[in-house]
Amino acid sequence: MIWIGGIALLWFPGILLHRLLRLPSHPDWLVRAALQMGLGLALWPLLLLWSTQIGWRWSPPVAQFFASATVLLGIGSLLYAPDGWGRRGAQFKRQRFWLAIFACIAALTVTTRLLHIRDLALPAWVDSVHHVAIVRLLLAQGSLPISFAPFIPDGVFNYHWGFHALAVWLAWLLSVTDAFDLADLVLQLGQLLNALTVLMFYAAGRVLFASRRAGLLTAAIVGLVSWFPAYYLSWGRYTHLAGVLLMSPALLMLWQLRVRRQPGLFLAVVLLLAGLGMMHVRVAFLAALLVGLLAISLLAQGRWPVVLWWLVAAVGALLLTLPWWLWLWQSTWAREMVALNVDAGAVWSSYNLPNWGLVWAPRNPLLMALGTLGVSALAGWPEATLLVRVAGGGWLLLLLGLGIWAWRRPLLRQPTRRVWLGWLVLLLWVATTIFVTQSNRLGFPFVRFIHVNAGIITLFAPLGLAVGGLLAWVLGLLTPARWARPVIGVTALSISLWGASGMTTVVNPSTILATPADRAALLWVRDNTPANARFVVNTWEWINGVYAGSDGGYWIPVLTDRASLLPPSLYASSLPPATVQAMNALFRQLASAPNLDDPALRARLAAEGVTHLYLGAQGGALRAEQIDGKSYAALIYRRDGVSIYRLGLGR
Repeated sequence: MIWIGGIALLWFPGILLHRLLRLPSHPDWLVRAALQMGLGLALWPLLLLWSTQIGWRWSPPVAQFFASATVLLGIGSLLYAPDGWGRRGAQFKRQRFWLAIFACIAALTVTTRLLHIRDLALPAWVDSVHHVAIVRLLLAQGSLPISFAPFIPDGVFNYHWGFHALAVWLAWLLSVTDAFDLADLVLQLGQLLNALTVLMFYAAGRVLFASRRAGLLTAAIVGLVSWFPAYYLSWGRYTHLAGVLLMSPALLMLWQLRVRRQPGLFLAVVLLLAGLGMMHVRVAFLAALLVGLLAISLLAQGRWPVVLWWLVAAVGALLLTLPWWLWLWQSTWAREMVALNVDAGAVWSSYNLPNWGLVWAPRNPLLMALGTLGVSALAGWPEATLLVRVAGGGWLLLLLGLGIWAWRRPLLRQPTRRVWLGWLVLLLWVATTIFVTQSNRLGFPFVRFIHVNAGIITLFAPLGLAVGGLLAWVLGLLTPARWARPVIGVTALSISLWGASGMTTVVNPSTILATPADRAALLWVRDNTPANARFVVNTWEWINGVYAGSDGGYWIPVLTDRASLLPPSLYASSLPPATVQAMNALFRQLASAPNLDDPALRARLAAEGVTHLYLGAQGGALRAEQIDGKSYAALIYRRDGVSIYRLGLGR
């Protein structure tokens, strides 16, 4: 039901906007659907932003009625065919082969995304806790909050919330209110968005290389071969995912402004760019780097009016989201993130080091070799046997040979030019991203809101497009025309099946905080502990100066409505530095304590109002065997590795 509701919430309102704005209909149904999905993605956060500005608070019944009505109007727009259904039937007949192959790729992708979460009791890792917390805040208030309270008392609300707005509107549409059900909704919605990457990157490959073959191969690579974005699940990186998802339609419609200047298209671009900024500012920044490269190319051709229209659209998007940026600017942390810095310091220099494990994630060596024309294999990156080096050299020679051969044939020159220009743009995008994110090492000013690993986990986008485009071009040159469709069909499905066979699980076990035993225990906490209970849980330093929970106890404040000494990790960016330092001093002590025998530690916990101790199945510094039998701890729950104690800290 969540998947069906999510598709309805994103696609049908997008169809409605597409019709109302009188946007040109792309002849490829899949590209059209991707653009419509993008409009739906952008709509709901902006609606919540502006309803908040006028003082409107959505109640669940009113929000459900509005969302349902919008979906129904979108369905009506889909069914309305002013040119007759006969024309649609003819279009379907022409595209049915491509639609069928894409449907197989999409079905395999959906299957893998469902398999990935089959054993998860709750969303994985640290980020997921504050994602569900924000969804609960938006749902409870019916508008954007000004504080993270009660989850982070006095914490200023300063986190990008576009993804959370989607989750809230879906919760309203489906009448989901229970905290545990909301956690499930966030998990399922995240996987739905992850599966939709095949549609968005089909559209990107289709338009960039003007080739359905490239679109299908790009979709198969991004959805079923590349470890990213599937691995985002392990981190709960839903906001980044939503940003990447919206990036494709935003850039595709921006590119359409080159040749069309109609008001509806301009408004759609403004809407998509604004939505992208709400989803994830880092992804919006990465997209801006690509737009900058394209703008330089257009200026070199003397097409400055196009660039001017792009700038006007960007200003329009900024104005459409200005209330949020003005609010965010009041946050000291936000101002520090965008301030130009010259001295990186040891902490930032260490934090901004490339994580080579992410660069060379499973299957990335293969994709890198294909996308770099075999150069990475020839260079032995990361490690290459003689056979791999020879294969890389063979791939390079094949591409060069085919390129020279095709260039000498007038009919093949234009598609060849398009493929290699597209590849060059992607290469320059990656190079520019590396330069900007590593500018501190080159002696240039830098900002802290973007770091190199944000680019690395987005590398699948240019890499998937490059590989998909090159493979499609090679197949097109080597395959006789009468065999073109069977060959691309077999190739795309073979790649998809091979990719899916090795992607039945991507979740890193070390990122699973809550087990089924923890979920059962958290339900028990909600139903069997006093409303004023306050818990202490296992704590560890997640990243420099930010502490998080190491087991299911980290979910206590978000799911059970019981207080916890340890708030969601956003406390470090939403509270004053002095408050954060004081909290961290206590968390640091807890992170190294096997028990609570230290009278000074117990006194500090008593002063903080702590009444209970939760030790989850995944464990941490505090151990049940070190707590059992202590006079200050009375065991009140133990099941499947989870222990809960009522504390008498004065003893």
